[in-house]
Amino acid sequence: MSLLIIGSVAIDSIETPWGKVNQVLGGSATYAALASRVWTDTVMVAVVGSDFPKQYSQLLAKKKLASGLTHKPGKTFYWKGRYNRDYQAETLKLDLGVFLEFQPVLTPAQSRMPYAFLGNIHPTLQWQVLRQLKSPKIVACDSRDDWIKNNRKQFLGLLKKMDIIFLNDSETRLLTGEHGLVQATRQLARMGPKVAIVKKGEHGVLAATKDAFFSLPSYPITQVVDPTGAGDSFAGTCMGYLASHRSLSWAHLCRAIQYASVAASMTIEDFGPTRMTNLTKAELLRRSRVFQSSSRPVRL
Repeated sequence: MSLLIIGSVAIDSIETPWGKVNQVLGGSATYAALASRVWTDTVMVAVVGSDFPKQYSQLLAKKKLASGLTHKPGKTFYWKGRYNRDYQAETLKLDLGVFLEFQPVLTPAQSRMPYAFLGNIHPTLQWQVLRQLKSPKIVACDSRDDWIKNNRKQFLGLLKKMDIIFLNDSETRLLTGEHGLVQATRQLARMGPKVAIVKKGEHGVLAATKDAFFSLPSYPITQVVDPTGAGDSFAGTCMGYLASHRSLSWAHLCRAIQYASVAASMTIEDFGPTRMTNLTKAELLRRSRVFQSSSRPVRL
């Protein structure tokens, strides 16, 4: 089955304590789609400017991810950032470019796709896409702190329509008002979505439904080169796996989270989406076999 991903495609310049790169491919949709394509056919709906590098257009076309990419006159979304040794990002420059006026309009074929991930875009746009979907099987979304703060009512309404919500730990605490992350994850699952998945970076991931809970450590990485896009790769892998199995069963969900954690661990090993660009299912499965022996879902 096919997966629809809505989000940003960007150009990033990134500096970390371990090096820096300029003008690399980025964006939430990019990372998610490169990860999900390992499991299922993926359509990525996004917008780029007339300055979007030809080599990146060719790369996305080669990965069969360019059919939903719109080119508009103007500049491509650009982010320049620097990470400290605690992996906290500082934005040095941000230019939304053509993404500022992004209004996703789905084709008839896209609106009938059974699985959809509404990536890190404004809740207004997530609602806009949701209203265009025709009888989807599973819909998931992501968000960020400023939209939770400034568009809370709109986002809470969206949550009630979601099958899965992906948030990080700080976003979950902000939305639920709970400091303890286990309780916050459970509370998030009671706010509308069928499944709440909370990403904790190097500390792993928590997932909850109304009657079940799953805790998974992160895959051990000795050196984080670039944390950009890890959460998007996580979500893309999770949704891609679920789409390939056509089910939101507890067993499939826990396995999807395991694979997603492995994909995130690969993303951070190099700058930009390099690892996701070259990722194969065989490589992902090899690392997963090492990881799965310590990953046991628990039903409460």
